[in-house]
Amino acid sequence: MSIGPKWWVRDVLIGSPLLRRFLRIGHEASHRHYTNQRRLTHLIKRGFTLIELLVVIAIIAILAAILFPVFAQAKLAAKKTVALSNAKQIATANFIYQGDSDDNLIKSYYGFPADCSSWGGTYYNWKYALQPYIAKSNGLLTDPTNQFTDKQYWTQAYTDGSDASRVFTPQNYAVNDAIIGFANGACAGAQWCPPGLSTADGLDDPANTITILPNRSQWNDLKFVFISPTYDGGPPGWCDTINGGPSQACPAAGKGPINTVGKVSSWVFADGHAKAVNILQTLQTNSPTSDMWGTKYYVVNPITGGSAVPTQQDRINIAAAAYPEYK
Repeated sequence: MSIGPKWWVRDVLIGSPLLRRFLRIGHEASHRHYTNQRRLTHLIKRGFTLIELLVVIAIIAILAAILFPVFAQAKLAAKKTVALSNAKQIATANFIYQGDSDDNLIKSYYGFPADCSSWGGTYYNWKYALQPYIAKSNGLLTDPTNQFTDKQYWTQAYTDGSDASRVFTPQNYAVNDAIIGFANGACAGAQWCPPGLSTADGLDDPANTITILPNRSQWNDLKFVFISPTYDGGPPGWCDTINGGPSQACPAAGKGPINTVGKVSSWVFADGHAKAVNILQTLQTNSPTSDMWGTKYYVVNPITGGSAVPTQQDRINIAAAAYPEYK
């Protein structure tokens, strides 16, 4: 028997079980690779079905519905924080002003003549008087929770009679006229322009007496009666003006001139601090003699025009007839 290379290839290599097994494994691996490639190519070419796309869209919609309210609440909470911070800085500025003014309280408006007859051309309000103490930063006079923050809603804070001299400031805060009052305001009628107090020394409880409050109206000062449309006359009488002209901008129906978020406002108190309080709680209807507005300090009753100060029943009536947003 010839032992040549042909015989060795035929009987040893080709006939070897080991080689046959190796070749079979290689073929199977090649076949699996080819099959997987075909499947992948098929999936890529096929894309998503309509049902799969609808499922993905539905999932995204559900996530958006869950997350958007959370984002909105977080944004509103941030605005409330800024509003309270601004109120605190206004309180500090007002307190420093008093210290520099022999403890005299600021006034809602200056320019009423002492003799009630020698009317001049220079008028300015409390926001202009505080300008040196707030670094002329109108941002501090802005409440981000208030819808009327744009410049078109700003009102005149100073004039000497010429258009060039006029200064405009945000209208998002007002003073409590029971305490602050007007400089010689009796010339315009003490019922509407009360004199207020000269200093805070006469206050029984400065830490619980409001001096400055959040505002949606065109007025520089507000009274406790503005909690109720029955007593303040309702809109549009108090609504903010647009660019100082005759056109007015009012909040949505049921909302009052005192800006609130969830019935709560950031108030500035006579002792120089600020805090968030429910608006109806400021009336303290359970107290026979006191409230956070200091209504007992009125010289003329703002409701009746008489000399008797507002009563507990007056405060109860105002709370009962409050704007819907405050209840």
